[in-house]
Amino acid sequence: MPAAMLYGTGVRCRTRARRVALSKLECACADCTLLDYHEEDVPQVKKEGRRDAIISAAFELFSRKGYTTTTMSEIARAAHMTVANLYVYFDSKLLILYEIYAPWLYERLETLRTETLALKVPRARVRRLLLGLWSDIPAADHSFANALIEALAVAPADMGKPVKLLASVESFVTELLLEVLPTSRVDLVRNGDLSHVLWMAFDGFVINQRIGDVRNIERTATLITNLLLGEFGT
Repeated sequence: MPAAMLYGTGVRCRTRARRVALSKLECACADCTLLDYHEEDVPQVKKEGRRDAIISAAFELFSRKGYTTTTMSEIARAAHMTVANLYVYFDSKLLILYEIYAPWLYERLETLRTETLALKVPRARVRRLLLGLWSDIPAADHSFANALIEALAVAPADMGKPVKLLASVESFVTELLLEVLPTSRVDLVRNGDLSHVLWMAFDGFVINQRIGDVRNIERTATLITNLLLGEFGT
């Protein structure tokens, strides 16, 4: 079977699943045997349900394999489409991850907020918040949170973050702390510095959860709760 087949006025490269014009000089695909031709752009139409299929496939792969070892080809295959069609919806693997990660994280933070505010005693509330941030979310969905840490670790240093997620999450944590702390202690968290520290610790707990290094998180949460509240909030 030839590496490409005739298709209208051009050829369709089997490797890249994209049309190549006969009138051009060379194909950009190194694996295509028709090296005398050049790729011609063909408009791709987005279809309903394709985006959801990509998200579902990528989430399963990221959760099971991690971000780094998952390829765009694997995501496309699991979503039952070509790699070329996948790039119609997302320009990069990192953008797919953010599309999944942000709503996934916010859903768990909202659940944690509900559980925390359901408690009556400030000390119990703070401890529940810390356990949620450092134990429950890091362990959820096979330590899916580790995927973002992987992604940012291998991204180019000058790329920056395509989504400003950190500031939003830290603001969420600060607002929740302001709700659960006694009024005499809110000045400790109002400027957001504590939330930043708590979320940096979150990254460490996520990595440990992924590699099975689970320390006594309950004892750590109790220690920080006692340091934060002192004699208040009993």
